[in-house]
Amino acid sequence: MYRTTLIATAFLAAAPAAAQESDTEAMAETDPTTETTTETTGDAAADTAPPMAPEGTMIRADAVADAVVYTLADTYDEAFWDSGQPFKPVVSGWAEIGAVEDIVLDDRAEVVGVTVDVGGFLGIGDSTVLLPVDDIRLVQMPDDEDFLIVTRLSREQIENAEEVEDQLLGDD
Repeated sequence: MYRTTLIATAFLAAAPAAAQESDTEAMAETDPTTETTTETTGDAAADTAPPMAPEGTMIRADAVADAVVYTLADTYDEAFWDSGQPFKPVVSGWAEIGAVEDIVLDDRAEVVGVTVDVGGFLGIGDSTVLLPVDDIRLVQMPDDEDFLIVTRLSREQIENAEEVEDQLLGDD
């Protein structure tokens, strides 16, 4: 799973750079003023500052991999969910759904959600479904570095979600 994420991230990181190079070459062919700009762009890129880390908490994908996923079930409060306030660890009424299988990225290298296997028994007959980022929240346990994932989706909604296993790129 980690190798898949690293391979996908490396591939996705290289794609915008390749696209930018071909856009610059196309501009140079059609715009005579671009020739000078193209020559100085290479030097300017070497003089630019390295990218800055985003402000706020950064969480490694490793910390979320295999995190237990809970549904809020009957305790879902839309106003609280929309407020963005952090959840407290395991509240009674939460129902365990499974564990995170993969963190899924789109072609812009943005996280779109996590997958979880549902249904079936002992891995037989289960389905891999996507829990979209908008429908999940991370909860950190207060006494250690473990994370949980909480979703506002019900068990029924999750079990009836579209199977995504065949749509995912990368090794399992």
